[in-house]
Amino acid sequence: MAHKSPQWAADMLDPPLREAAATAFTMAGLTAGDMDGAQIYDCYSIAVLMALEAAGFCEKGKGMDFLRTTDLTFAGDFPLNTNGGQLGYGQAGGAGGMTHIIEGYRQVSGRAGARQVKDCNTMFVSGNGGIMSEQAAIILAGAVA
Repeated sequence: MAHKSPQWAADMLDPPLREAAATAFTMAGLTAGDMDGAQIYDCYSIAVLMALEAAGFCEKGKGMDFLRTTDLTFAGDFPLNTNGGQLGYGQAGGAGGMTHIIEGYRQVSGRAGARQVKDCNTMFVSGNGGIMSEQAAIILAGAVA
């Protein structure tokens, strides 16, 4: 990290999640296309769009097209923040980064109840700190029978 606040970033539209996601996918031996869904740290609406682009779920600059043409519900073609995300349940009051990990775990372990993603075995999870200056990514995978 070379900055603590986005106004000091070399490119405000190239968040550190790009590198974190690439590392996570490499370590897991998987790609964005292998994911059954994602739990994106959603401190702001724009953060989701930027994260989807940075993690490789869509091309840079194509995030709005992706959002318009993709069913992001738990039963859709790309389930996103299946528990409502932070913007859905209280950013910043009751929200926190662990809620995304917990929801990702529930999904890949088949324990998400009424919002269970069908045949969910892989889940991308992102985290964010600072002001879009510190970001992390993990890949969760369920046990394959």
